[in-house]
Amino acid sequence: MWKDGKRWVYSITYDEGCAALLEHAVPVHRRYGIPGHVALVAPQIGVPRDVPGSSYHGMMILSREQIHGLAKEGWGVSCHSMTHPNITDENADYEVVESRKVLEEKLEMPVTIFCVPGSNQNYPASLKVARKAGYRAILTIYDRVNTRETDLMCLGRCPVHTEYPEPFFSVFDPYKRIHQAIDMNGWIIDYCHCPMPGKAIHPAKDCSLEELEQRFETVCRIGGDEVWLAEPNQVVEFLLNK
Repeated sequence: MWKDGKRWVYSITYDEGCAALLEHAVPVHRRYGIPGHVALVAPQIGVPRDVPGSSYHGMMILSREQIHGLAKEGWGVSCHSMTHPNITDENADYEVVESRKVLEEKLEMPVTIFCVPGSNQNYPASLKVARKAGYRAILTIYDRVNTRETDLMCLGRCPVHTEYPEPFFSVFDPYKRIHQAIDMNGWIIDYCHCPMPGKAIHPAKDCSLEELEQRFETVCRIGGDEVWLAEPNQVVEFLLNK
């Protein structure tokens, strides 16, 4: 079983760490008692996001003070690389190893999880240097339920998006993998970006605020007393010390 005898675990992460989370998503987290987690591009703290071509380019990113405020509410952080590029053997030291040092200096807090940017094509090169960097876990974009036996350096994350990109066009499902996690005594790590009221910024990369609330309501209603609502760093710590 999991901490305090819980049957399964639910976590959620937000790539980029947009400041708009404070206005929209954070109040929903507080209503349901679910801690969050932000994956941060190391140098981009308290500044407009600088990733040209991204749907979130130009959006303000949480400041150090705002991140520390969320940490007091149980939120956690991970490193999302130095520049959000394609990670190769040639740039992995800079993007994975050096980025952790930069982010820890900016935040003045430990960062022990790496979050793969872009696609899983960036995972192999990241993995090669992650242990050298001192990371204890890696968040990927493999859509699956984790278990207590899952390799912490290859954690799956379930996209909570309005609509998957072509050719699938799968629509938002508030029940996604919940019953599977219960049956497997597993761990769901959801991910999205910055849920906004009415409509997702990018339907294939995000959900709306209303869909986020529907997801949380479903997790809590079905999970009841059997679900551990946890931030990923908490779960990693539990697994490493079990």
